Amino acid sequence: MLGCYYDQLPHWVVDCGFYAITLRCKGSLPKPVIQQLTEINESLKAIPTHDPEALKQHRRSFQILEAYLDKGTDHALFKEREIRSSMSDYIANYDAYGLRFAHWVIMPNHLHLMTAPFRADSIEAFRTSIRQFKLRSTQRINRALNRKGPVWQKGWYDRWVRNEVEFMRWQKYITLNPVKAGLCQSSQDWVGLR
Repeated sequence: MLGCYYDQLPHWVVDCGFYAITLRCKGSLPKPVIQQLTEINESLKAIPTHDPEALKQHRRSFQILEAYLDKGTDHALFKEREIRSSMSDYIANYDAYGLRFAHWVIMPNHLHLMTAPFRADSIEAFRTSIRQFKLRSTQRINRALNRKGPVWQKGWYDRWVRNEVEFMRWQKYITLNPVKAGLCQSSQDWVGLR
């Protein structure tokens, strides 16, 4: 265990851990949804992280976020099959700052990623590796779409995957996400899934 840092949520960092990470496209959430999530996160500051109420509020926040993002209507940079395919190739070959990916799904306006065992010797090294992925992928996406400007929302969601049961649950979530969102009939039909 390397420790924990806070932005809006606590982030536990361990050496050689697996992580579930979600990145959202900038502009993918309207201001009222952001305000609602901010209010939930503010209320969490008054609750100890191990309190059952904290878990309930984290789940509520995740459900609101998930429901809106799965609609895939705002700033959906990955709606085209070719862009998802190109991004999937990029993720499959990404290996920098100790960060590699084992599983992912590219949704129209966000990514769900699961890391391979993540080598980090400090909290800052962990944060730097994700920032670098965001920076490098932004450059690639902007070139592919012939555009300029930010791609990703500030920050990200990450969760240290603590055991095999949790790993399998995240892997299932990633695999079923496009089906659950109504984007395809079968996971095998979705380009941008591994």
